[in-house]
Parts: sequence; structure tokens; C-alpha cells
Amino acid sequence: MNILIFFYIVVSGVSCGLITESNGTAGEDINALTLVDLGKETRKPLLTLIGLALKNLHPCEVWSPWTPCDANVRGYYGTRTRTRQCVDKSSSEINTYKNETDIGLCEGKCPPGSNITTHGFCLKLHLNKLYHNSAEAFCESEGSYLINIDSAEKHEDVKNMLSGFGLSIHIDGRRATSSSPWVYKYGSQQPFVTWASGEPDNGSSELCLIFYAVDNTWYDVSGTSSRPFVCESI
Repeated sequence: MNILIFFYIVVSGVSCGLITESNGTAGEDINALTLVDLGKETRKPLLTLIGLALKNLHPCEVWSPWTPCDANVRGYYGTRTRTRQCVDKSSSEINTYKNETDIGLCEGKCPPGSNITTHGFCLKLHLNKLYHNSAEAFCESEGSYLINIDSAEKHEDVKNMLSGFGLSIHIDGRRATSSSPWVYKYGSQQPFVTWASGEPDNGSSELCLIFYAVDNTWYDVSGTSSRPFVCESI
């Protein structure tokens, strides 16, 4: 007999039992392990058997996302990995799993000196201190841009990169006057902004942006203060 037909007949035969004994589990949440556990609790080996059979039909979970490529330099090749859990058929235990790892070839994304972040951005921290204009020009001389933190993902990566440094760094963003909108050379014109308490305080000369790595917030400041900075390559 076809196994799917067999399952249909068996499940149809016990469906009333499932309805009354599933402890309120929603239909879309019932899976192979639900049947295994329910079979044990209600002492119905047939349910346990069906659950084990379904696990054998679908023995693995979906793959995790790929890790970042371990080649940081554009033009070079490296590897990336992903993992999943699968039912361990060699084990006599019902709920025993084993991890599987898949390794793939990938091409480096970032230019020399830059580091690829968890979310795939190519960032380079410069600890030499420059004015805002000079930091912009320095990044552009390297073929990159002063970083515009325009997403939650990039914010998280910058926060992680600067963790422990306690720095304030120049970031992309300037305005013509203290009441003008912020303008960005690169990336989104609607960045992901988390202002510090009381910021922006809109001083007449505070026409540039910095990111303060102690509390991971933004400040409006004068562009004539020397600070480290981060360049982003695309």
C-alpha cells in the first residue's frame, strides 16, 4: 500500500483522538515531534510510529544563513559555511539530532585593509584624527566613502567594530545651517538615526555628524574637531 494512503487511513482513524487529546495544540503547529510526544503521553504506539515515520521523511531542518565569506579582499576566494540539524538515524533515542555543515566557495568582497562585517559591509577604521572635510576626502582618495549609518544592520556592525574603543567618529551627514535638513554624500538620505538625549541641539556651527561609541548615538557637532573616522567601500 502506498505510504501516503496508509498515513491518510491511519490519521483519519485517530483524528478524533487527536482532537480530544492534543491539549489545544493548533493544527498548524502539529509536527512529527508533536505526534511522537502525544503517542507517548496517551500510550498510543501508533501515533509514535506515525511521528517517527514523518521524521524519517523530513529528517533535516532548513539550512541556517551563510556565514560571511572569510576572504576579505576583493578578487580573492575563500569559504563560507552554513549548518542545519538532522535526525540522527543511527541513534536509538527518539529526539536525537546531529549537526551538518555545508561549505561553499565565495569571492572576497572588500578591498585591501577593509573588513567585511557580519551583515556584509566593507568597513575600515582610521584612528588618525582629521577634520570632517579631511576625513571625507581621505575616504574618497581610497575609493570609498565616509560611512553613512543608514540602517539598523550597519549600526549594529559599527557598534560591534568600535566596542571597547570609546571613540567618537566622523560619519557622513552635514547641513548648510542649523535648521537645514541633513544631506548625505552616499547611501540613503533617510538614515537610521538614534540621537543622544538632547540631540541635535542645533548650535549655529554644529553642521556635521558624529557617532559616539560609548552610548552608540548621534551628535551634531562642528566639523572642525579632529576625530577618527570609518570609511565604507561599495
